[in-house]
Amino acid sequence: MKVFDMDSHLREEYIMDEVYRLTGKFAGETPVRLNNEKNVRAKFKHNLRPWPEEVGKHFNHSIVYDPYENWNGGDIARRQVGGWDMKARLAENEKEGIDHQFLFPTQLSIPTYTEGELGAALCRAYNNWVKGLIAGNEDRLWPIGVMPWGHPEALVDELRHCVKTLGFKAIHLTPYSHKHTIDNPVFEPFYAEAAKLDVPLMLHPATMGDLINRYDNFFAMHVLGRPFNCTAGLVALTTGGIFERHPNLRVAFFECSAEWILYWMHRMDDDYKRMKNGFTPKITRKPSEYIKQNCYVTCEADERLLPHALAEFSEDRVLLATDYPHFDSEYPGTVHELKERGDISEKQKQKILCENAKEFLRM
Repeated sequence: MKVFDMDSHLREEYIMDEVYRLTGKFAGETPVRLNNEKNVRAKFKHNLRPWPEEVGKHFNHSIVYDPYENWNGGDIARRQVGGWDMKARLAENEKEGIDHQFLFPTQLSIPTYTEGELGAALCRAYNNWVKGLIAGNEDRLWPIGVMPWGHPEALVDELRHCVKTLGFKAIHLTPYSHKHTIDNPVFEPFYAEAAKLDVPLMLHPATMGDLINRYDNFFAMHVLGRPFNCTAGLVALTTGGIFERHPNLRVAFFECSAEWILYWMHRMDDDYKRMKNGFTPKITRKPSEYIKQNCYVTCEADERLLPHALAEFSEDRVLLATDYPHFDSEYPGTVHELKERGDISEKQKQKILCENAKEFLRM
């Protein structure tokens, strides 16, 4: 049985001058390296900041990844080499038991939230760079295609570039942009093209966001960021009629746990029961019906209510995610811990580790 890791991350922010090497009218926006560090201490001169500077200060947790600080013994900091060195990553995947792995950028917000043509240029630069990064390892390492959500006019072109030219297997879907929820009509051409190409979408949120940015510490921002942002996307796709209009879309939600989606199924169904006469013009069925038809979630290997989520949501729609090499990853024990669970069946484990990913990817 092959094991599919649907969520890992790169450390593209350590080599920003390579990743976002822009040309033409935006050449002056290419980050300039200020030191020789290839870790969390890497410094660049640049203007690629989709959030206010104060937000970044509140979110700062660099000590975790600093190789000179020895936080919790330094293992997590040493692990970050796999964020840019694919030979090191593949060696660690062998230890974890991972056969195929999707790669997301760590600082998703830079290419996806930057507005206008610059945002489109950043996405094109990142997608071309990551294609080169995994050259020779295309059978094991699968980049996610990032989209210019701050410049909707360029979405379809970048989608086609990622799928048809670069051969990417899945596309990143944002929970919202600076200006729009993702059920806004400006995104309709993107959904239509994604459905036509039959490419799966991965809604992996950045931790920061319009509500999250109000908090003044990393702990609160990290606790709230993933589930709040994923929820914004789920509600938009479901109540906004995206799944109604595009019933074959497949969307996976990341880093919230499998049990997360149960509450929102209950919540939306309860409201629908009371409001379907006049207040739900964009949908014709219970929200949970769309969710069970169109959505997938990743689970945590140790989440207590996983058996309940498998039973009530679907054992066919739960995927494995390690979040390697981030500090909250269970690496190198994610696969092992899931396999050792005694409260789910061997068949369910096989589905989570392999079969559900194959179905999501139409393999």
